[in-house]
Parts: sequence; C-alpha cells; structure tokens
Amino acid sequence: MIEVRPEDVGRTLQAFLHERTGCSNSEAKGLIDAGGVCRADRASGGAAAGRPAGDRAAADREPIAAGSYSLRVRPDERYEIRRDPGRRYRPQVRPRAGEGFRVIHQDRDILLVEKQPGLLTVPTDRSEEDSLVERLLDEERRRGVGRPALFAMHRLDRDTSGLLLFARTRPAFENLQGQFNCRTIERHYLAVACGRVGPDEGRFESLLTEDPKTLKVRSTKKRGEGKYALTEYRVVERLPRATVLAVRIHTGRKNQIRVHLSEAGHPLVGDRRYGLPSRLIGRTALHARALAFEHPGTGQRLTFESDLPRDLRHLVKSLRRGADPAG
Repeated sequence: MIEVRPEDVGRTLQAFLHERTGCSNSEAKGLIDAGGVCRADRASGGAAAGRPAGDRAAADREPIAAGSYSLRVRPDERYEIRRDPGRRYRPQVRPRAGEGFRVIHQDRDILLVEKQPGLLTVPTDRSEEDSLVERLLDEERRRGVGRPALFAMHRLDRDTSGLLLFARTRPAFENLQGQFNCRTIERHYLAVACGRVGPDEGRFESLLTEDPKTLKVRSTKKRGEGKYALTEYRVVERLPRATVLAVRIHTGRKNQIRVHLSEAGHPLVGDRRYGLPSRLIGRTALHARALAFEHPGTGQRLTFESDLPRDLRHLVKSLRRGADPAG
C-alpha cells in the first residue's frame, strides 16, 4: 500500500507511481491499464463508510480505470499496487478514435480543418498515439497524392477543438510564417473560465517558460528566461459561477490561454492540468473559433469561423442554470 504524501498531492497518477515505485512511465501506464492499481477509500482508512464489511472490501479492490494516467492524486489517498513479477506491463494500444477532423477549405496552397478534441495536432516524441497531421497525410494518399506534404502553421492542445491551418507547399509555409511572425494573423477563441472574470475587457502579458520535468508552463520574471506572451479577452456572458470569454492571442505559446487565466485565478472549466476536472465536460473548455489571414497565393484576406461544439454548448447551458463548474 502506498499513501499519498504532502509532496505528492497534485501529481498525476502516472507520475506518482513512477516516483514512488521506481517503475518507468510506460510501466506505470501498463499497470493502470492492466487493473493493477487500486485506490483505497479515504473516508475510513480504506473502508467505504456505511457499507457492510464485504462490500467495503470489494470497493477497496476496485481497480483504477484503464487510461486514467492524468488522474490527480489527493491528500490521504492510498493506492494498492498488484504486480505480477513475471509480467511486462505496457500501455494498451488505444483504438483509432475516428477521423477527428473536418475539412473547411482547401486549395493547392493551404488546408484548413476543424479539429475535434482528444487528438494531437502533430506527433510527439513522448507519445505513441497518432495525430491529426498523420490522418491528414493518410487522407491525401487515399486521394492519390503521391508524395503529400503538410506544414502545420500552429497547434492546438489535445483537448482544444477548432480551426487549424496547414500549408501545402514550402512557399506557402514561408509566406504564412511571415504573417505569424508579424502577428497579422488573427486567432480568436471562445473560453469558459471559472468564477467572475473582471473587468469586462483586459489583457495578460508575461514571459512563459516550461518546466522540463513536469512539462507545465508558467510565467516567470527571471531575466533571460521565458518567451513573451500576450492574451486579450472580452467578456461575452457572465454566468452564476463562470464567465464566457472571447479571447484573442497575439502570440502562440504553449498552453498560453490556459496559463494566463489560471494564474489570474480563473482556470478554464475542465482544465485538469492548470485547474480542476469537471463533471460537466470531459475536456478543457476552449475552442478555436475564428482565423483570419492573407492567402499566401492570392493575397486576399480570408476569415473562417467554427461553430461552438455540442459539449461546450451543453456546458454553457448547464452553467446558466447555476451548475458548479467542478461538477
């Protein structure tokens, strides 16, 4: 039995197992997926209050659900590890979640798509999952393109939905990259933040840096550290316990909107990394709703918009009725 210590609180279950048992991150995922990690009830030393002894024991033996790597451990929790010494534990191969995107516009220079939540934009060294760009390249090959090429002009976090722009040629990439560097490309988001965000309009400016161990992003005031980030917001609707915001970013730093609002005391609803999970939505309440830029071939100013997804519409309706953002 491993008990959560004060310094463990807030870690992901995967990181907790890695640190406390000495297993690799991959083995920690494998243990979780194999049902080898069980949480004891916190209410009464491992026994569920108000249940017969047999039921309490059964509850204690219930394993953590497969795939719950990002579950945050809490004070006084205890975890039982059930490991077969002769077994190699590896993460389950996740089934392909479907297409995960919708093409909004395409021509010989650019491809604009609407990404669904739960999908990486591009492959990473730390993940064996497929990504949006890989699925798009597969689609290009199915269309008969012999040597397809796509350049991701920006990224969205895994849980963020909305518009993403890709260049199809090197000249188009260089043109669009110049627009990003000059900050003439407009990127607008809709976000749902916890609490009352004030005033009605505002901006956040800071230098953002990433912790190499936890991979979390934070603002820093150390000289020579961090990259400049600018986020502007406007209140769209005030709800009893949350605020709907129109957000524009002038820089494209990792987790920028999430970090700025979290540090202001208003984390996005459902943001497990910088806030708290929510029973009302299974992901971070953030949607890339609009994108405006000059076409790299014609020079024409183009503006595209994306409708709010169903899960975010449902979230806003629930919050209008006074629901707790944390559920």
